[in-house]
Amino acid sequence: MKAQGYKDLWQAFSNSQKTAFLILFFLCIIAGILIPVFLPSSSMRQIELSRTYLPGELSDEDVYSPESVSFIDEVATDLARSEARESVYPYYSFSVIDSISNINTVRRYCDALRESDDGKAYQVLRDAGIYDHESVTFDFMELGKDVRNVALSILSEVMEALIRNGLFSVDDLLESEKEGYSMISYESLDEDYNIAVREISIENALTYDDVYEYAINYGFDNYRNAGDDAVILIARAAKLLIKENVKYDALTTSNLRDEASNSTVPVAIRLNEGDLIIAKDTIITEQQLRIIDQINSLRITFSPFTLIANFIFLFIILLGGVYYFATTIQYRYRVPLYTVMLLSGMLIILASSYLVMRYLLTNHQRIQVDPLLPFFILPVLFTCITNKRRIGFSVGVITAGFSMLFPTSNKYTFFLFLIVTISSVLFVRKGTNRLDVIYEALYSALISAFAMAVFSLINGYSYDILAHNILFMALNVIFTFIFVSVALPLLEKFFNLPTQFRLHELSYTDTPTLNRLSQVAQGTFNHVRNVSDMSYAAAKEIGADAELTRVGALYHDIGKAEHPEYFIENQGGKANAHDELKNNLSAAIIKSHVKLGVEKGREIGLPQEVLDIISQHHGNDIIMYFYNEAKKNSPDAGRSVREEDFRYNGDIPQTPESAIVMLADCVEAASRTLKNPNTQKYDRLIMNIIISKINHGQMAESKLTLTDLMKIKDTFIRSLVGRDHQRIEYDKE
Repeated sequence: MKAQGYKDLWQAFSNSQKTAFLILFFLCIIAGILIPVFLPSSSMRQIELSRTYLPGELSDEDVYSPESVSFIDEVATDLARSEARESVYPYYSFSVIDSISNINTVRRYCDALRESDDGKAYQVLRDAGIYDHESVTFDFMELGKDVRNVALSILSEVMEALIRNGLFSVDDLLESEKEGYSMISYESLDEDYNIAVREISIENALTYDDVYEYAINYGFDNYRNAGDDAVILIARAAKLLIKENVKYDALTTSNLRDEASNSTVPVAIRLNEGDLIIAKDTIITEQQLRIIDQINSLRITFSPFTLIANFIFLFIILLGGVYYFATTIQYRYRVPLYTVMLLSGMLIILASSYLVMRYLLTNHQRIQVDPLLPFFILPVLFTCITNKRRIGFSVGVITAGFSMLFPTSNKYTFFLFLIVTISSVLFVRKGTNRLDVIYEALYSALISAFAMAVFSLINGYSYDILAHNILFMALNVIFTFIFVSVALPLLEKFFNLPTQFRLHELSYTDTPTLNRLSQVAQGTFNHVRNVSDMSYAAAKEIGADAELTRVGALYHDIGKAEHPEYFIENQGGKANAHDELKNNLSAAIIKSHVKLGVEKGREIGLPQEVLDIISQHHGNDIIMYFYNEAKKNSPDAGRSVREEDFRYNGDIPQTPESAIVMLADCVEAASRTLKNPNTQKYDRLIMNIIISKINHGQMAESKLTLTDLMKIKDTFIRSLVGRDHQRIEYDKE
């Protein structure tokens, strides 16, 4: 078939059909966009509990996830973040400035005492804001110089240890305890005088009240020979000189807690369809109730960009699908009807799917929607209407594309719908009896159920959901075939469609029209039956529409019923009625049977495709017998004889089916003239007819190739040999 451009296809529409097409086209897109918006939830179903539960109660039922969901548990996430914040201990910073100042004070104080300059020592204390109320300086001056120097060395060592370890504020530690912490993080100097962060319990943190005891223990542990009085004096001096150098750092603590909170991974809840959320007779937790609330609160959110993207997607899917659909239709005059039917059907399917989803989403908890959507009706219906599986596939791509935007769909929905469509369409036209629909439905249902099982397992559905999906998908496909079987006869009648079933019914020879033909024109009736058999066999051989070809052949000469006596096959050896007529009048009578046949066919309601075969079965070829007779009888040697007067007024065959009927008509009639026919004679006869038709331009638009013509020739030979087979001659007795 020659590809048609979009301009050619568009020109096939009338103005009203163009308007209807555009309205339906955009209504389909709008419906596809708005269906998810108006559904109650993007969740497939709500979870309906038998009663209101509180945390800590026993569950009276098993509660399952109605679909595969993934969301963030905000409450659990906030709790985890709060725990992460609380896990960060209060942070205490080491004050380098205070530590250096304290060390300098100790060094200058000790130097003054070594110089026996108590005045200078007091001045150092006053400069540091220290007041020696316990006469520590006086007691140091009372010591002998050697003893004093040793004691001062020990004091410097004790002070260095205290400063490196860090001295905490009692108030800061109490505040941390009030916050509920028993541990803190703090900075101190390691042996290399680098700041190191350590953790310590609050009760072990060194405060001003602990300095005296710390110094006593340090002195006795390390300098027992120094004497008790010296160690006690050193401890008194340490308590006098030491200053707090580790302080609570609120800013750093807050930053560390924020960092811990922000680095906490959100608590993600992932459930597959059918996963158990709450088991019967178990204690219900607060998180389980939150999960149920979260599933029930899932809603579709649509941004303007999402809606625009959905519009573009559906526009491309629908436009591409409809264009391929239209270009696959063989008869151009059917394009407007079929495309409008497709778009109307698409709207009906979308509306039906919306109602099904809305009902299921509202009223059922544990059922999947996809296997119940009526998306397979259109592909199967149009395959039956057009007798072309490619058209069914193109419609299936459109419906599967629309299903991708449904809130119940997932990443596998498109492929599932496409596989089910393909399996259903492939079984259509297996037979021409309506009883065959039962077998087609069963085979399609089995394959579709298997595909549903595979995709359900891929999605991780529970076995309960899996069983439901398989059953519902099988029932959906069976219902599809039942619906198509009921709707098809109505569409056949209303739109006069040449489906395989209707063509098969028209092929019966006991219809009123053919009965009348058999009564008034027996020869023509026998002729059309033979032509029908030959055409059917040839059409099957080359893959053309065999049923259409057979029906077209049966009805191609019904116009001869009006004047049967003018056609030689009905004269039965009687005088030729044309002997009394002029050649051009005889030609006019012969030509008229085509027009009369079309009128009669239209009157009895034959499909347009059959009418085309009737009108094209002689094309615009010349009635050679009367044309040659007219030239022979013309007084001016045929110069006044016009070809137009002897040429048929029809179009040349536009389809393989029309061309086959034309050839079969000529071959069947011409074969009657052969004497002692055999295979070789039939071969030469048929080849001459084929070459003649090609030379006269009758095959130019038929889409038949030379290979097709050779196959047709061989099929005709087999049919003619079978028709004229010899029988055994029996004895007269």
